[in-house]
Amino acid sequence: MKNSLRTRFFISLMLIALTTSCASTKTLHVWKDDGYHQPLRKVLVIAVAELDFMRNHFENVLSESLASRGIEAIPSNKVFPQPETKIDRAAIVAKVRELGIGNVLVARTVSKKEVSDFQPGGIYFASADFYSSYDGFYTDSFVVVSTPGREFDADYFTLVTNIYDVSSEKLIWTYLSQVKVENSREGAINPFIDTLMKQLEASKLL
Repeated sequence: MKNSLRTRFFISLMLIALTTSCASTKTLHVWKDDGYHQPLRKVLVIAVAELDFMRNHFENVLSESLASRGIEAIPSNKVFPQPETKIDRAAIVAKVRELGIGNVLVARTVSKKEVSDFQPGGIYFASADFYSSYDGFYTDSFVVVSTPGREFDADYFTLVTNIYDVSSEKLIWTYLSQVKVENSREGAINPFIDTLMKQLEASKLL
């Protein structure tokens, strides 16, 4: 009985944490060419980023995610050296032909906004009978838990992800999104890619 109540107490605290957090990726707009009716094939993944390690991490994680869905994907950092300047378009076209690429995916930041904010604390009710070191007090059937407020800084990046069909040289899909970064930029990449994969699936590109 006590273990059951303890479990319920921790579940209550987890729900509190979830209700006080927000999604890190917000979808702003999705567009697809209505005339394109096939899944992606042999994708060259290009991330336009200021920092090499960010480019590498993004391209590698997205390529692995596509591969897990049966789509061959190649990170551009595997075929192009780390660029001091932008990758030359002619070099991309030549490499695309050499590798037999079917689609090219390009992701880049179009804007950034810095925000400082304060998230107020609150009072929540959770199952009682188990109580560990926490800022709360007992009642007969529940524990009242108070959570402190916190001050945080966050960066909001607006990203555009475009996919091109190599054979027609046309844009076939665009995804505009806003990504919230509170800690490390690298840590925000995986949740964004999870959302991106869901959007690709919804658009029947996987």
